[in-house]
Amino acid sequence: MVNASIKIQFNFLTTIVGFILFLLSCNSRLIIDCDENNYLKSPNENHQSNFKNKQREIITTFSEKELDILFEDTNLSCKYILSNFFFCNICFNNDYNSLISYSGKKIDVDKTEDPNKFTLKIINLISSMQMGKDEYLHFLNAQKNNFSDNEKELLYHIFKNQKKDSSIKTIKIDTH
Repeated sequence: MVNASIKIQFNFLTTIVGFILFLLSCNSRLIIDCDENNYLKSPNENHQSNFKNKQREIITTFSEKELDILFEDTNLSCKYILSNFFFCNICFNNDYNSLISYSGKKIDVDKTEDPNKFTLKIINLISSMQMGKDEYLHFLNAQKNNFSDNEKELLYHIFKNQKKDSSIKTIKIDTH
């Protein structure tokens, strides 16, 4: 009888501990352990998000300086794009790369040595998400008038060499 009582108590305790661990693993707010010297908080929050988290979290192997490089043909840094257009806080100098969504879902991101490829992977992940689609469209629309230096130079020469009354028949500049 005593042996059965101990077994019931053990099973009950095991169930309670398992349930607590389950709740902690499903917690939508993951705790990011990031030194404040390695952490960039996005200046913006997505107020249209129905989730508790109004910003995403990026954990990356890159340093802040490495993500300061310009993203592809834009005049904006990788860090600026991720934090301002995609509402991401960034934790630098880690052993792995991951993205934590508004809902708290953690997505592992493959390591790469190129900050542009990393940023593109994050943008692709976010743009495939429900709220991320709108953020991606906003980003693309903001880039329509954000010409690269080469494009600005091309436009300058085209317009400089035109007569005042002439019109440009066709100019197509692919910025995306």
